[in-house]
Amino acid sequence: MKEKIKLIFALITILIWPRLLCAQHIHINAGAVNTTQNAQLYFVNGYVYGTNAGYDVYLSYTNAGSFSNLYQGAGLTFTALASTPDNGGPAFGHAADGAYLQLQFVSVTGPQNGAFSVWEQDAGNPAVSNPLFTIPVGTTNGANHFNLSESDGSPGSDPYGHIHGRTFAASVPGLYTLGVKILDTSANGTDGGPIHTPSEIFYLYFQAGLTISSPTKTMNSFTATFGTKLGATYYAEVSTNLATTNWTTFAGPFTGNNYLQSFTDSNATNANRFYRVKN
Repeated sequence: MKEKIKLIFALITILIWPRLLCAQHIHINAGAVNTTQNAQLYFVNGYVYGTNAGYDVYLSYTNAGSFSNLYQGAGLTFTALASTPDNGGPAFGHAADGAYLQLQFVSVTGPQNGAFSVWEQDAGNPAVSNPLFTIPVGTTNGANHFNLSESDGSPGSDPYGHIHGRTFAASVPGLYTLGVKILDTSANGTDGGPIHTPSEIFYLYFQAGLTISSPTKTMNSFTATFGTKLGATYYAEVSTNLATTNWTTFAGPFTGNNYLQSFTDSNATNANRFYRVKN
C-alpha cells in the first residue's frame, strides 16, 4: 500500500511540475519517511530538483538595491509540509506533530573566490532585504541554518512552514552546488530530544549568470554544460581567435528550462578553439 501511495504521489508531482516551472516559484518540501520516533527527515519532492535531475536555480545579475553587484534569485522556497487541515494538510510525507524543522547549510562548491549568501526581507520594509549569512565556496561543514516550521515548537504542534521573502545570492558568475540538510530541533522526542533524525545532505545547483562548466575534450569532439533560465534562448558559438569579433554559431537555439543543458562541437580540430554561450 505504501508503495502505491508513493507511486501516485510521484505521478501527481510529474503532472503539476510544468506548472511549477512556468510560475517560476519552486517549493522544495521537507518531511519525514514516517511519523515515528527516529524516522529520518527527507525532501519529499527533492528528486525533481536535485543535482541528479540537473535542475538549476538561475541567479541574475543586478546592479541596484540590496543585491547590487550580486547574482540573485527569489524563485525558490524551502517549506515544511503540513500535518493538519488548518494548514492545508495532511500532506503526504509530513513530519510528526511536535517536530520543528530547520534547514542547515552544510557545503558550497563553485567558482574560485565565490561566495553564496542567504537574504531575508526587512520586516519594516519589504522592498529591502538584509543578509542572514554568507558561505564561502569551499565550505564543507557549515552550521548556518534557518527555520522551516512556523510553529512554537510545542508538543503536538503542526511542523508546517511556508516562509517567503528569502533570497539566494552569489558573488561571482559560475555554477554553484549547495549542500543542505533538514534538522528536527524540537525537544518533543524521547528523553527530551528531537523526534526525527536529520536528513541526508541534499545537493542543488545555482547558476549565477551565463557561464560554461564541465568542459570535456575527446579526440575531435568538445562538450560543455551551461545552466539555463526558464524561457531564455541560447546559442553556442566558437572562434579560433579570442580577440576577434568573428564568432560562429554552431549549436542552438536552446530553450531555457532551469535545467543544465549541453552542447557538442564535433569539429574541434584547431590548435586554438574558444567557446561561449550567448542569449
